[in-house]
Amino acid sequence: MKYLLFALVSGFASLLLQPLIIKISRKKNWFDKPDERKIHTTQISRLGGIGIFVSFLISFSAALIFSQELLREFHHHFPVLISMVIIFAIGLLDDFFNVRALVRFVIQIAVALVLALLGYKFTTIWLPGLDAVNLGWLSYPITILWIVGVINAINMIDGMDGLCGGISLIALFSFGLILIDRNQILGALTAIILAGAIVGYLFYNFPPAKIFMGDSGSNLLGFTLAILPLMEAESISKGTMVWIAPTILLLPIFDVFAAMLRRIRQGKSIMAPDKWHIHHKLLHLGFSTRSILAIIYSTCMVLGAVGILELYLNPIVHWFVLVASWCLLFLLFIILHYLKEKSVVSS
Repeated sequence: MKYLLFALVSGFASLLLQPLIIKISRKKNWFDKPDERKIHTTQISRLGGIGIFVSFLISFSAALIFSQELLREFHHHFPVLISMVIIFAIGLLDDFFNVRALVRFVIQIAVALVLALLGYKFTTIWLPGLDAVNLGWLSYPITILWIVGVINAINMIDGMDGLCGGISLIALFSFGLILIDRNQILGALTAIILAGAIVGYLFYNFPPAKIFMGDSGSNLLGFTLAILPLMEAESISKGTMVWIAPTILLLPIFDVFAAMLRRIRQGKSIMAPDKWHIHHKLLHLGFSTRSILAIIYSTCMVLGAVGILELYLNPIVHWFVLVASWCLLFLLFIILHYLKEKSVVSS
């Protein structure tokens, strides 16, 4: 009930802040410019991330004031909040000034490296018959790739009303349940409070959107989703989180890998925008915006449930369920790629 109370606080704060941000954006002419990756064609504020982050900070600060136990745990994880602020800030600068991709990557890598050096890293991987295998020095590149990859995967899939917010909400809820079960209070509360802020934001972002979260919001969510599983000591030590975390976020991860391969084949930069992400492909197949959201939300819910099953299944059984979910989603992407190629040829 405490978690839900603070989620309600962040949700209510976000519900009040977003209209204010929309009003200020109109006065200042701060609008998101349509491009090849985005579906909208009208001028809409892209500063919803400010409302999400401020709402999170309000509720999180209240939680620290009312809970001495949480405050003590927060002292051990203070670098995470500093990193959140840095990632949010570089995203906000990008919303206003279009920061060069190389600069963003360097900052993201630096933040990920510092956190890995401070102990926020994958240390082992669980393998059938071998149990937890120590990753050794590989834990650093794997962790850096994970953090930077998830930030950019969430950022790149933010191309349709309600999409990024909904995917992040489902993933945060999934991580939150796992962390609650593991008694990781700070991580669980972070996930639930941020989920509440997203709910308030989605009231104005669900199609037709009145505001977007921008890079500040997508970078914040991507970073938080990447760092939460690295705060769960038990699953990290057992090596199971190496499988669980990517499964919960598998759809945006597969989507960004597909985009990178597509652009490499076309001789383009891997960061070049295009209109062939998974939601674009479903649009080309004739699905409406809300139908696409229903399909993607449902897929993410299934993947989140697969991750949560770690709490109830034998490790070997759970591992096979995880692998099966990866194979099924990969098959879905193959089918969509085939249908996309067929539609391009026919047109």
